[in-house]
Amino acid sequence: MREYTIFWIEEEFAYHYFGREGMFYRLFKEVHELPQQNDSILTKQMEYITKSIPGIHINQFIEIEMSKNGNYEVTKEGHCLTLQNGKSKARLFVNERSIMLVGVGNYEAEMIFFDLLRKWDSRFLAIDFVQKRFGWISPVKQRKFV
Repeated sequence: MREYTIFWIEEEFAYHYFGREGMFYRLFKEVHELPQQNDSILTKQMEYITKSIPGIHINQFIEIEMSKNGNYEVTKEGHCLTLQNGKSKARLFVNERSIMLVGVGNYEAEMIFFDLLRKWDSRFLAIDFVQKRFGWISPVKQRKFV
């Protein structure tokens, strides 16, 4: 089982720290490992560099995009996708500050959800705290100054 926590990074931080995602990872890992201390300095730093996720809009976007897929269903727990007779499964849950994506089997189902998020915006950073992996779901385009 793979579990990703996905954060929507503020534009200025996404551009400035592109290529240095390890800094985000270390901060988010420390916050993740803290007991629920919502007023800690690290939590406030994390909230400052991440965008609040518009749950209603992103859930509607996913439902509309996935409506033609017969293997997709939306439940109280979130969005579920099962492919290849159960060989690839993914569940996506939208929270106020992060999106949780859980995948089982091969990567196909979770890649479909990553593609949808990429379509929404390129500044999502996915972190797998268990496997200690992280990265942008889509490379952040560098600004060109003329």
